[in-house]
Amino acid sequence: MIKNERQYRITKSQAQKFQDAIHVLEAGERNEGLHPLLHQAQVNALRSQLQELQADLAQYDALRAGGKPTYDFTHFEQIPSALIQARIAQGLTQEELAQRLGLQPQQIQRYEATDYQSASISRVADVIRALNLPVPKGLDAPDPALSLANLLGRLKSAGLNEEFVKRRLVPRPPGLLTEPEGIRGDDIVLEAVEGLDRIYGWNAAMLFGSDQLASAGAAASTGRFKLPARVNESQLGAYTVYAHYLALLVLEATPDLRLSPLPNDPAVVRNSIIASHGELSFNSALKYIWSLGIPILPLNDPGTFHGACWRVRGRNVIVLKQRTRSVARWLFDLLHEYYHAAFNPDLEEHPVIEESEMSPARRQSDEEQAASRFAGDVLLDGRAEELAETCVTAARGSVERLKSAVVRVSKREGVSVDVLANYMAFRLSLQDINWWGAANNLQEDGSAMLCSPRGILLDHIDLTRLAPVDRNLLLRALEPVVLAFSGKVASGKSTLAKEVASALAWKRASFGDYVRVVADGQGLEPSREVLQDLGESLAKAPEEFCRAMLAHFGWQSGEPLVIDGVRHLEIVEALRRIVAPLELRLIFVDISEEQRRERLAGAGDVNLAKMPQIEKHSTERQVDTVLPDIADLRVSTGGNLGEVVREIVSWVHQAEGSGQYAA
Repeated sequence: MIKNERQYRITKSQAQKFQDAIHVLEAGERNEGLHPLLHQAQVNALRSQLQELQADLAQYDALRAGGKPTYDFTHFEQIPSALIQARIAQGLTQEELAQRLGLQPQQIQRYEATDYQSASISRVADVIRALNLPVPKGLDAPDPALSLANLLGRLKSAGLNEEFVKRRLVPRPPGLLTEPEGIRGDDIVLEAVEGLDRIYGWNAAMLFGSDQLASAGAAASTGRFKLPARVNESQLGAYTVYAHYLALLVLEATPDLRLSPLPNDPAVVRNSIIASHGELSFNSALKYIWSLGIPILPLNDPGTFHGACWRVRGRNVIVLKQRTRSVARWLFDLLHEYYHAAFNPDLEEHPVIEESEMSPARRQSDEEQAASRFAGDVLLDGRAEELAETCVTAARGSVERLKSAVVRVSKREGVSVDVLANYMAFRLSLQDINWWGAANNLQEDGSAMLCSPRGILLDHIDLTRLAPVDRNLLLRALEPVVLAFSGKVASGKSTLAKEVASALAWKRASFGDYVRVVADGQGLEPSREVLQDLGESLAKAPEEFCRAMLAHFGWQSGEPLVIDGVRHLEIVEALRRIVAPLELRLIFVDISEEQRRERLAGAGDVNLAKMPQIEKHSTERQVDTVLPDIADLRVSTGGNLGEVVREIVSWVHQAEGSGQYAA
């Protein structure tokens, strides 16, 4: 959509270039080496883009000529375009609208550039009034009714926990709700309520009115995605509706996955995984199932939702939900859900929502039992029942002796003790015996695993296919992070950042490397003193500096990233704004002064006599006094580098599900 005269001129120029290109292709001789169909495809592609541009131009022309747009404020997502169209139709420039509101013109430009996503609800109501439009019911309420506190209370009555709303549904952590436009901590931005509307179907009148909100399950029938009719009403908790919405976003963002037949014989699945990847592990099983065209969405929130497998118009999507660090539990659940995906392949729709392991519905379901036996046979090479009976015999039928029996049998039979323990817990659950606690005590700690289901998902999905509000909802659920490293000169932060980026298979960006590139472009000497002065100059415009550096390294919004060389609090704050909704975590690298001096002496490129002067420079001042205190993690590089890398990787994975709330 064209929003101002500058965009109109640019679009008109682009349209003319497309017209000229089409004319050249149609009037000139076709390249002899190009097939006629490919030639025509080129023409058709250009013509399609030209038609889109012409449609945008025609819409803007019609609005400028006084055309009256249709204002439909039924849902929040329709408000931004209505406000922009109304301004254009009334012949108002962005500057004139800003004047009516008592704002700077740049603020209206930012609002419209982001489709008002960062504007508070009260500000949106002000804009509607300034344009003399009818204020939707709900948004005409007094300011206290439009506060975050009031909204949290209303959502709680509908089954949404306060921490869940703050962590997953609002556009950024509440502590960061301080933007240049003056948003207060208790304001609600449009993006937050748009997400609630899309997931649960609550419009302005419902969210901010006085009537009791319908329950999340009942409200979801009017949301963007409809839950399958076969889902029991008792399963429609607030989190289930949310997880279903995210699962369908994943399907929407992975349209090019090639679907393959799904084998349902455990021996075939086991052998296929090993043949393709050389081993049977959580990592190899993830990759194998993705290769069959099944996306996997990992969630780690606490609460009563235990996972799901949804089939929608013939496409499967698996939702894994665990908060354990046991890779064996994740692997067992993954294969369990895969069985549901392979079960009844002829059904277009096949929803399965997991209940807890000990729930009667799960224990008494033939399909659930078959899914767990399938997972056990894949992992234990078809011997799951045989080994379970062996354990019972070794324990002489005593549950109290079973733990030591599982350890002995696993060692003797050459199978993983945690895998066998999980299968035994499943088998005992059929007798209404809860042995999952004992099984958990036999799990190997997989917190330092380098494979993340979240990382594999981010590698496969195309976030550009999602609307901005949906993209941010999904990213907040996945919680990809940006790691920023800081530390004194010669602390080893750059080496550590490189190793961590390699271990996590994440992109790396470096402020120091970027400053060297800028210095080279300006013909400056690359001495430490010159680079410090240049860095100080660039840091005076922190947001511009950060964006330029990220662009130089090809970072795309939504990507996890490792950043090296953070030296200012202002840079940390700018990065937090830029990478949102991703979380920025600051790691400060310590080292003893003696070891640091040894490194400086051995570096060869540092004059030790100049070090006091270098460390008094403004670029180093906050590294010594501010950044250590605000760091999320402090590590020392004085010992084994590999151990420090593993510590950071473990910390990243453990922190993925650190929220202590239920939904």
